[in-house]
Amino acid sequence: MKITGVKSIMFTAGKQNIDMHWHEGTWKAENAHYTNNDTFNLVGKPVTLNVNGKQTNEEIKYVFVSNLDCMTFDENNHLIKNEIDGNMEMLNECKIHPQKKPYAVCQAGYGSAENIEKLIRENPNKFVGLKFHPMVFQQDANSAVYEPYMKIAEKYNLPCLFHSDKTGSYACPKKIYELAQKFPKVPVILAHLGAGTDHQDAINVLLDSIETGKANLYGDTSWVDCKNEEMPTLKNLIARLQQTKKGDQTKRLLYGSDAPLGEFGAPGKKVDGFYADNLSTLKTMISKNFHANAEKLSDNICFFNSKELFLDKNWAKNLDRTKFLTARSAGIILTAAALAGGLYGAIHFTLKNPNQNSETANIYTETKPQINLLV
Repeated sequence: MKITGVKSIMFTAGKQNIDMHWHEGTWKAENAHYTNNDTFNLVGKPVTLNVNGKQTNEEIKYVFVSNLDCMTFDENNHLIKNEIDGNMEMLNECKIHPQKKPYAVCQAGYGSAENIEKLIRENPNKFVGLKFHPMVFQQDANSAVYEPYMKIAEKYNLPCLFHSDKTGSYACPKKIYELAQKFPKVPVILAHLGAGTDHQDAINVLLDSIETGKANLYGDTSWVDCKNEEMPTLKNLIARLQQTKKGDQTKRLLYGSDAPLGEFGAPGKKVDGFYADNLSTLKTMISKNFHANAEKLSDNICFFNSKELFLDKNWAKNLDRTKFLTARSAGIILTAAALAGGLYGAIHFTLKNPNQNSETANIYTETKPQINLLV
């Protein structure tokens, strides 16, 4: 693949944004194949927004992309690309265009978590997260087939983006929540907050996870109120996230578009300017309703929340430090206990066995506690 003119499109714009839900490849449902050119036309130039009546040029700094070829079956009911080939293709594309960063698509029920770990191990810090689509693979989101993948996510501190759908479906938000509770350290994003619904079940699950601490759930904005200028669902969700028992938890909401699907670029559905309008509508809603905090809130939802979750990963560093402190504390306690136990045993043994023979001494030596120095 020969790409020319990439350097010539670099620019300095105003605010930066991260779109954490993006695609390339073949999507049979829309009978379309989205190429790198289709998507790069959106991220490779300024996006002109109209935010509350004010026009501004902004930048889509990064998009996090998954390969649809890994989620599409051909006419013979075979996946177009397997986990290795499809994800490597996406990774290589992102190397050409550094504004794109890849998800590793997981074919739960068809592929293997070993494939995904091999990709991550051989390409450290290249994949931003794991992508799951329970509806495509017709595997209930609370099924055990996801658990080996979730263990990989936990091991490598990778967020997991789950397509979420109607209640009771394969991608039911409640089922995703059940799985996430088994891996409470893993950030799990409910894409679409329940596609094709009023989103309330997904929102209730998200808020419950925050209040109880049972799981580490997030939501993205893709297709939520996207054709409603008032955006009542997202407006209400933001207000509720600001008032949780754990304080302001608006960090749990991330800007995502699902481009280029649907009106973003699908044949017969594409609406010119839909991408800019979608982002403008979100930022205008925030500006109109959250006043003094609006700019910071908008910047967080559309940039900093995703930057922290996927790129900076201070949450993961905190987890690692907790593990270190726990291990160190445990080591100190065990060491102290071992020393105390050994000292007590030696004194006790000497006092009780003043005439010990060599055989008894050997038995004692073999069974005394081993001192484990952890740091």
